Amino acid sequence: MVDKAMVESCEETIFNAICRDIRENGRLTDEQKARLAETFGSRFAAAYRAVEEGKVKKYVFQPSGRTMWIVTGKERNYQILPSANFCSCFDFYFRVIGHDTSFCYHLIAQKLAKVLGKYSIVEELDVNFIHLARELRRIPDRRRLLPIAEVENIRRVAKGILLEEKELLIEGLLEEVKEAGFVSLTTRHLASILIADKAKRFKHANELWMLSN
Repeated sequence: MVDKAMVESCEETIFNAICRDIRENGRLTDEQKARLAETFGSRFAAAYRAVEEGKVKKYVFQPSGRTMWIVTGKERNYQILPSANFCSCFDFYFRVIGHDTSFCYHLIAQKLAKVLGKYSIVEELDVNFIHLARELRRIPDRRRLLPIAEVENIRRVAKGILLEEKELLIEGLLEEVKEAGFVSLTTRHLASILIADKAKRFKHANELWMLSN
């Protein structure tokens, strides 16, 4: 059995060491990229892409000088609290708090962008701070928009797909579920539906979804 605490500690140690090296040398080497890819897998790929595409932003509020870090994700913008290693994304609540991983990809992106100096600065007035913070921390719950019967149909479709495919990333599973007609789903929504299954038919490990039995 994988020791979650050990995995989490190892990830954080490797990442922090590389960030220190970047601060000292001012660049991310190919060797460091390979180490991060080996450690974080698809999370590093998504984070590095977010940095390169300019999706990391530092909001500076005037006249107070308060700051807020935001990363544009697949579905919405997410707030990062670097000192607390906090992100408002679903993956943080689901996997980071559960100690499956140390960082979601948004946290990795923010930390990389900061040490590399690859982020944009957005100036805002103080009066907009509270409104923006509330909006970013709001976690949408689309499950209420679907009748129970349709939710169960989605689970049946997902089960059938996983019977054939054995295991899939949530993005791959979503694509196939959408092909079955559930086109309005998002990765967050689909994961929520699978997690909430009272029959416990689904499980995940190393970012892959599979059937429990």
